[in-house]
Amino acid sequence: MLEKRFALIILGVCLIFSACSNGSSPTSSNELNEGMAIAVINREEVSFGKFKDKFKTLKKKFRVQGDEEISPEEFAWLKNRAVEQIVQNTLLMQEVKKNSIVISQEELDDEILKVQAGYPEDSFDKRLEFEGLTRKEWEHFIENNLLINALIRNLVDSKVSVSEEQMQRYFAANETSFHKGEQVRALHIMVETEEDIRQIQKELSSKQKDFSILAQEFSLGPEGANGGDLGYFEAGQMPEEFDNVFKLKVKGVSDMIRTPYGFHLLKVVDKVKERKMSFDESKDQIEKILLQEIQDKTFKNWFIQLKEKSVIEIKYELLENFN
Repeated sequence: MLEKRFALIILGVCLIFSACSNGSSPTSSNELNEGMAIAVINREEVSFGKFKDKFKTLKKKFRVQGDEEISPEEFAWLKNRAVEQIVQNTLLMQEVKKNSIVISQEELDDEILKVQAGYPEDSFDKRLEFEGLTRKEWEHFIENNLLINALIRNLVDSKVSVSEEQMQRYFAANETSFHKGEQVRALHIMVETEEDIRQIQKELSSKQKDFSILAQEFSLGPEGANGGDLGYFEAGQMPEEFDNVFKLKVKGVSDMIRTPYGFHLLKVVDKVKERKMSFDESKDQIEKILLQEIQDKTFKNWFIQLKEKSVIEIKYELLENFN
């Protein structure tokens, strides 16, 4: 979300470093050192080392592995992007301190666990290694993002709202966008082997036991305890191997379905045709859309004002010598 908002901001840095230079090159690339200030933002100095780290991170983010692969235009773009992000983050973190924004250790720990949860086994550590980040640097990055998000919520997002009239106007202008696709309600049985699924099919054919009873007895899925009830879902919300269930009639049972998770049977117990949604059904979705638009616009204006009242000096004549 934050990256999306930053994309809306025009910071006014030069697009080509050579166009920003006054023609002098007092410092060669070899003479640039880590502690040298390449920018001063509201009296806070930004070191060349910090700029270089940001540049390297961006290179990896955009999958650029070596200078020989970068055109002069791409290299200049990466340098400018690094400067933009440094200016953005520095100004926002200054506002965090100014407004005494804090987060708890519990909030930080929860966010760290949430991010890591999306990575299987040791792939997260490999990701950090690829990005060239230590664990401590990454946690510091997460903490700063949480602080900046809290700042924006307090100073920007909390100041905006959406009226009922705005939502109704949006719905009237975009009514065709709000519809529910065809839905089915299905029962599900998942087992480990084909032999097990064939045995269950035999029991269903002989009508010895109901589908939901068999789901309770044999299904390995979490919904098995509830008779295998998956509830209502649209095409695309389940594994693609399940899509043929939409061709079944109510009370129809699928053929054996094989996925990486096991062997499956599905029984359709209800179907709902595609239909237009009412305003009340669409209201929450519309509110989110409009709030996002207004918040982005408000944030953009707020940040531009913040930048305009700040004193920002970028030493392009030094950065020109970084290659």
